[in-house]
Amino acid sequence: MRKLASLLFVGLWLGCGSDGTDPSGGTPDGGPGACMASEALTCSPPPHPQETYTYPGCANEDDHCPRLKTVHCALERLRTERDDCQQDSDCVAVTVNGRCTGYGECPPAMVNTAGREEFATRAAEEVLRYCTESPSCSSIGQCAFPSFVPRCRQGHCVAEPADAGP
Repeated sequence: MRKLASLLFVGLWLGCGSDGTDPSGGTPDGGPGACMASEALTCSPPPHPQETYTYPGCANEDDHCPRLKTVHCALERLRTERDDCQQDSDCVAVTVNGRCTGYGECPPAMVNTAGREEFATRAAEEVLRYCTESPSCSSIGQCAFPSFVPRCRQGHCVAEPADAGP
């Protein structure tokens, strides 16, 4: 019994599971996520980018997905930096592929016409940084209104339901 316990302890210390794989998702041959034998007790797989996403000026907050509130804050900051207007015709909806964030689908992101391209580019960069190629969690937007129109309200572009009137 002592020998079995010793073998199990040594196996755990080496970082190998019973199937010959590293518990952190790597392989004993040094593949992705592999741990060195000397660090097996402290080694763990790197956290997913969603779990470590940050943006200056935004709190690190979750909302059923890791840091989902953080990425929404980042995207809203980018949008509001480009939402100044004087009249409705200054505003335009920007199609954002929110991927795993659900952002920009409902309501659509409204910015001024001059900031449209820059916002679309910067928003896509942040979404890609958060979602990566294989997100660990996804969110979808839900909408009670079928469509929105761009409006200028108190000097800022906003999305209003199409039937709300001017």
